[in-house]
Amino acid sequence: MCIRDSPRPAPLPAAPLELGTAPSQGIVDELQSMKELIEERFNTLAWLGQARQDPIQSNLMLKLIRAGYSPALARAVLERLPQDADPAEAVRWLMEVLERNLRTDPEQQPLAEQGGIFALVGATGVGKTTTAAKLAAQCARIHGPASVGLITLDTYRIAAHEQLRAYGRMLGVVAHLAHDRAALQDLLGLLVGKKMVLIDTTGVAPRDPRKRDMLDVLDLPGVQRLMVLNAGGHGDTLDDVVASFKTSGAQQAILSKTDEAVKLGPAVDALIRHQLVLRGVANGQRVPEDWEEADAGHLVRASMRAPAKSAFDPRAADLNFFFAQASAASGAAARPRSMIHA
Repeated sequence: MCIRDSPRPAPLPAAPLELGTAPSQGIVDELQSMKELIEERFNTLAWLGQARQDPIQSNLMLKLIRAGYSPALARAVLERLPQDADPAEAVRWLMEVLERNLRTDPEQQPLAEQGGIFALVGATGVGKTTTAAKLAAQCARIHGPASVGLITLDTYRIAAHEQLRAYGRMLGVVAHLAHDRAALQDLLGLLVGKKMVLIDTTGVAPRDPRKRDMLDVLDLPGVQRLMVLNAGGHGDTLDDVVASFKTSGAQQAILSKTDEAVKLGPAVDALIRHQLVLRGVANGQRVPEDWEEADAGHLVRASMRAPAKSAFDPRAADLNFFFAQASAASGAAARPRSMIHA
């Protein structure tokens, strides 16, 4: 039997190719990302090769990573290390660079003497209420109890208002409760003659939908925000909190629970990379004794002290992994070169 192929239909004419048609934007973006990744990896390999030949740089890298500093900040700093520095000079140079980039604004008066309206914001359990009590006690000691106003917006946490009222009774100050923006505005008008007004806010997780509502309540003239950061927090957690609560303009911060932190490196690292102005340090639960004014040199030295051996400490052989991972990241938080002043 002879089987014949059925006649094939005539091919459709090809669509004319329009000259000048640009490829898909998605392809362009992918190619650009690939190009940047390749360039970044080559730069990383070249830098790591140079670091291996320079034992001073390698030792300082390992010291920074073990202290809790991010690979991104460590690399951004050490890329500027003077080539002719001996070990002692290199350590001094590193400490000076970190101290210079940790913003404390020593020309400003301490918060209790400066006065103003301050809202303490941050994640749950970082010590906002205790910090408010410490600042209130300092102001009351300098200017008298009548100079201080206390307000809480924390209507979620059980007995949050009672805790602030208890601190207020110790100081001879009345603590007020504001349920919404209108109530807060009325209370600020009532307390307009006070030297310092402190607003204790609800502690919320960075991705909690209530956070936006709480920050909107504070969007009033004259209200300055103090971001309270837990010094013992993990670096990724601190990054998440800062990015979530950060607003436009100068950002002021309080570092809390430094007495509980095994390593201060992650907190100092976050303060430097996000360019926060540190206004004070809370180092315990006592009110108001456990408080220090921000001292960049003291914090940097404390962060670089050799902690006890930890299972999380990298070895020298692990540095390739750390810096290869850091180079794949992008953005100001990952590569803070432009923020570092050597």
